[in-house]
Amino acid sequence: MLLHFRDSLVSASYPAVAPGDTTAPGAVVTVRYLNRDVSRGFFFDTGAVLVRREAGRLGGHLQGSGIESGIRTPTRIQFRDVPLPLPADTTSCAFVP
Repeated sequence: MLLHFRDSLVSASYPAVAPGDTTAPGAVVTVRYLNRDVSRGFFFDTGAVLVRREAGRLGGHLQGSGIESGIRTPTRIQFRDVPLPLPADTTSCAFVP
């Protein structure tokens, strides 16, 4: 899951968007799983991601569907206790004489 948000990540519902769409707030969701020894995967083309931000961690659930091998595949995923990334380093790494 890749979240695109405006100024800051807040608890909210984000619509599923296609990979490569970075123009609007939303979530790119890809699902990968094994069926016996065969790896399968698809991305959501419909659905939403509900994100809850609490005490430096994320939780919530994803609900949507996508096409996998010509079959519409509905999916529900719950997640919790995902740590937020560390703040970006704002110090330049350039050489200063």
